[in-house]
Amino acid sequence: MTTERWNDQMMDDLASTVGDLSATVEQTTRNVDMLVGAVNALLERDSQRAEEIRRRDEDFQQYKIENDQRFNVLLEEVRFLIRKLGENQ
Repeated sequence: MTTERWNDQMMDDLASTVGDLSATVEQTTRNVDMLVGAVNALLERDSQRAEEIRRRDEDFQQYKIENDQRFNVLLEEVRFLIRKLGENQ
């Protein structure tokens, strides 16, 4: 009779351990899912920042090109005026 009681106790302990492990696995799965979600959000935010930096760089390059063109136009006008002044003397 004590062997049966010991077997029952061992089975109860095993069932309790399996139940605890099951709860631990479920919690770990939830934690992993939350971690995956956080990593995906971080990657998305990083991607958005990279796109914003790329756009700003393009805008700056375009601004620089336009300023260079304006400078060249003004430089040509100054050269033209200097030649005109030289011809009038």
